[in-house]
Amino acid sequence: MKRSLILIVFSFCLFQAKAQELFLLTYPASNVPKNAMVVRGMNSLFQRTADNSISYHFMPEIMFGINKKFMLVTNAFISNENNKVNFEGASVLGQYRFYSNDEAKRHFRMAVWSRIAVNNAEIHQEEIELNGHNSGIRLGLTGTQLLHKTALSSTVSYQKALSNFSNGFPQNYSTDAVDYTFSIGQLMLPKQYKNFIQTNVNLMVEMLGQNHLENGKSFLDIAPVIQFIIKSKARLDIAYRRQLYSTMYRTQPNGIIINFQYNIFNIVNKK
Repeated sequence: MKRSLILIVFSFCLFQAKAQELFLLTYPASNVPKNAMVVRGMNSLFQRTADNSISYHFMPEIMFGINKKFMLVTNAFISNENNKVNFEGASVLGQYRFYSNDEAKRHFRMAVWSRIAVNNAEIHQEEIELNGHNSGIRLGLTGTQLLHKTALSSTVSYQKALSNFSNGFPQNYSTDAVDYTFSIGQLMLPKQYKNFIQTNVNLMVEMLGQNHLENGKSFLDIAPVIQFIIKSKARLDIAYRRQLYSTMYRTQPNGIIINFQYNIFNIVNKK
């Protein structure tokens, strides 16, 4: 009983400390805690530019903390393309946190990560996106700074797109891209912590950009997010992603993202 109480209190403190750096569209350099699992269901509803219809994607995801420095993420891609439910592919991401400078109510962390994705969807746009659209590999570097109730995080990454099995990669599209992101999160509520069942409210803004190496085409998006942390275990995110500018062809740049996830701590019991 005492051990369980200590675990709950520790998990609560850890969750509250990281609340405002739990970004939606990017992973911070802080990993999922050791022996913890996050089950996530991300839903996106984006408007197609061709006919103003709605493109729906569902991406179930599992995140697992291997140890304090390494986490593993697996997810699948399901969509309503061609007016039917399609299982399009999956990806695996590994992240290694190689630097930590932790102080009271603040820390700075850095991590390297890589995603490998397989997908059989039709390649219908120049934008490269391994999280749901393209097959390929991605390598990235992330730095995250927590300053009490404010979190800042930035990434730079390289993507190499491949053919989607039977759907070959168009010869006139660039296969290589550099991506960059900047995210800021602010804890708004509660003003004072009283117990672990209090609901946290975080406001965030994420900027996401991409440059193609072969032809110089690029885009930049902004995504404001409101986030609710419920009883220190469940989380609800609601975001609107909007294109600020683009010099490349994108079929569905603007839309709404709704994510729900649940944290499970101490999933492997040690005797």
